[in-house]
Amino acid sequence: MEKPTYVRHQVLAAACSLAVLTYIQRQGFVAATPYIKEDLGLRDGQMGYLLAVWLLAYGLFQVPGGLVGDRIGARHLITLLVTGWSLTLLAVALTVFLPTGSWVPFAVLLVLRFIFGGFQAGVFPGLARVVADWMPAQQRGSAQGSIWTFSRIGGALAPVFVVWLITKVFHGWSITITLIAALGLIWSAFFWLWFRNRPEEMPQINAAERKLISESRIETPQAVGSFPWRRFLTSPSVWGLCLMYGFSGYAGNFITSFLNVYLRDHRNLPDTTTAWLAGVPLAAGIVSSLTGGVVSDRLIRLLGSRKWGRRIVGSVALASAGVATFFTPWVHEVWQLAIVLGAWMFFNDAMMGPAWASCADIGERYAGTLSGAMNMTGALAGAISMIVTGWWLDSSHYLLIFTVFGCGYGLAASCWFAVDVTKPLVPREGS
Repeated sequence: MEKPTYVRHQVLAAACSLAVLTYIQRQGFVAATPYIKEDLGLRDGQMGYLLAVWLLAYGLFQVPGGLVGDRIGARHLITLLVTGWSLTLLAVALTVFLPTGSWVPFAVLLVLRFIFGGFQAGVFPGLARVVADWMPAQQRGSAQGSIWTFSRIGGALAPVFVVWLITKVFHGWSITITLIAALGLIWSAFFWLWFRNRPEEMPQINAAERKLISESRIETPQAVGSFPWRRFLTSPSVWGLCLMYGFSGYAGNFITSFLNVYLRDHRNLPDTTTAWLAGVPLAAGIVSSLTGGVVSDRLIRLLGSRKWGRRIVGSVALASAGVATFFTPWVHEVWQLAIVLGAWMFFNDAMMGPAWASCADIGERYAGTLSGAMNMTGALAGAISMIVTGWWLDSSHYLLIFTVFGCGYGLAASCWFAVDVTKPLVPREGS
């Protein structure tokens, strides 16, 4: 009997490498902001707008990115996105030549950051399209967990890598940003030459692997004609996934936005303690992103139910994250805070694999659009959270902040019970 080839594993490795690259390029700008601010004569308030406009564009272009990916396929979409945002990042590097201390650098950067966020919005919906097309249904949770694990690795590497290049190698941020942009252009060229949208289009794959990928898939028609908006907007699973990601995004965004400020300015911790303590949640996320997907896939095999294999992991993880957030304002020792923050992010990210795998299970040929809608809801809820939490931090309403976060996670956990991955957006013929 012919053994399956391993092209699907190569595809997953390419997706994971893109996850690392995406976060290095995304967080690379954030790591360089102190040097950009100094060189271009910008103020703190202006830098805040530059960070916020990215999140706005990232949320707004999620669904359009998913729609384009479902229409033209992941190969062209991902190549276009990575090339587009890498060229935009290259343009950011060139702003070093603009006159300092005027409104011009700020205005140009504001436009470029919006464009950059718009391009990056479609990447994870595009990768959801890749997982739906290339991974057996029973392995999608592990695959999505792997992708998000590598995204967290990229996020952890970016600050260290970028600051090292700026301070020790190039002694400037412009050349560093140029190098990071070049990495994206090289990656996109190799990807477009090698990758194909569907297994049957890849010459290196054999019949056994094509059968392995397709045998457990819920086949749906090709994504031609108009998008099934009525089914999409009336699907309880779609609403469950989007609301789940919105509630959890409202709370989880605190870790990646205000945690350093909270630890240093409101917990009055030293800079060194703040630095390593802020890294604990990210390290926990690296572990749990993959763990959640693996556990979900194994539960499916154990229970014989894809519906409950996704639901149990997603709901239990988010409920546990909510418990951790409730404890945050009550612990005082640094080691206690490390445990609570680590547990918070561990359980938050444990739902990533099941959530994104559910988009592939339910969306199938429309997985990109569904995952874009889910990610859009999380991004826009996160933007609201940044504004509200900033107000409450100024007023020292710490208990209120973390109580709302905990309640948000509770609502997110309950949303999982509306998600049924056995009911695809477009049912198979005869079902």
